[in-house]
Amino acid sequence: MKSGDISNSRVIADYVSSTHQRDLPPAVLDAARLCLADWVGVAMGAWEENAGQIVCSVTAGWQSSGRATVLLGGHACAPLAALCNGTLAHCLDFDDTYVKAVTHTSAPVWAATLALGEETGASEAAMLAAFVTGFETASRVGYGLGEAVTARGWHGTGVFGRLGAAAASAALLKLDVERTLHALGAAATQTSGLTASFGTMAKPFHAGKAAMDGVLSAQLAAGGFHAAVNLLEPAGGLDGALVQDRSAHIKPADFSGWEILNNSFKPYAACHLTHPAVDAGRALHAAEFDLARVRAIRAEVGELANQITGGKSGAPASALEGKFDLRYCVALALHGHALSAADFREPMRPDPAVSATARKVTVAAKPEMTFASARLEIEFEDGRTLASAVPVAKGHPGNPMTWDDMRDKFNGLVEPRLGKQTAALFGLFHEFGGRRDALVEIRSILGSVRAARDA
Repeated sequence: MKSGDISNSRVIADYVSSTHQRDLPPAVLDAARLCLADWVGVAMGAWEENAGQIVCSVTAGWQSSGRATVLLGGHACAPLAALCNGTLAHCLDFDDTYVKAVTHTSAPVWAATLALGEETGASEAAMLAAFVTGFETASRVGYGLGEAVTARGWHGTGVFGRLGAAAASAALLKLDVERTLHALGAAATQTSGLTASFGTMAKPFHAGKAAMDGVLSAQLAAGGFHAAVNLLEPAGGLDGALVQDRSAHIKPADFSGWEILNNSFKPYAACHLTHPAVDAGRALHAAEFDLARVRAIRAEVGELANQITGGKSGAPASALEGKFDLRYCVALALHGHALSAADFREPMRPDPAVSATARKVTVAAKPEMTFASARLEIEFEDGRTLASAVPVAKGHPGNPMTWDDMRDKFNGLVEPRLGKQTAALFGLFHEFGGRRDALVEIRSILGSVRAARDA
């Protein structure tokens, strides 16, 4: 479907409102389930993170009533459950990324979908369909615009993730085209999230707030709320506000393919922009050389990676800062660390040897490097050099994570809390939407974990 002479906003709204008329290919359903498995894994791995605990504690004080599950315990109305769970899913910065929009899509979209799906009693199949619609909507608006938005200081998750959450919510509420237009307009006008907040608790809060606002926007539209309905036009209200030099625009929406198949997953618990250089560092670590004899380490990365992560000190004061410090992440990789969540725990006490290596790293942007590529070169004291180039980092299309890879990631995040039930929980995601009681069993298992934690 192409926009032709129909407004872009209406093309998108029509796509959202026709969610329940589409048959999803098996590969698309599988991708949505993989996103769900990743979402639950990173959220459970973040149960002890302060950002998630604070948001959940504050919202619990509001004493809302509702049927939506809050992962840290209890139930709430759908917007507040989405806020809590969306924040939690992004706390570790270990969740998926749709690179073409530089957006962590699943954190807000699955948070909104599950919260509103539970509140409305939607089937698992309806939730899967709504999530796919939310993902495809966020990707169409953000496609090609995300890098320009990020370069100007906006967090794509707070922009495009909010629209994806609104689209998924509108699909669950079965809004018609006109009401969907108002839901998308209400979400677009709430756009927020600054890259200057990266390295603080505000970054995961962006994802939670995007989820909450998406649900709220759809609920308001369902009640007859009116918003601007032309904000998603190319060179229109949203992109003109975010990219004021007009050098990048929302593209005319074309839903002829499936962008969820181009999603990327993280094997490392750090900013996705560091991953190509981390892959290169881990490859060099396997060469087994003496780091004490290294004179200098040169990292060549893409412009966005340099802008967001390359200018850091290499001596992070907090775990959150460490996730966005390319020099520190490269040093961890060169010392053989897995860059799992355990490498970014508070209190932050960097290994002196890792810190010494980080001080030797310099970072430069190279035009030939993309979001997924990097090159490291090590210079030794005797003048010898050793290099590693990564054309496509692990987890991206062309070098994807499989279900087996996801199981390894999931186990590392969940097994410390769930023990022997981890395999059973992971297996349920393969079946989500295929049998009616998968979500019931997922709730039961998560409930047993919370009960054991609180005992």
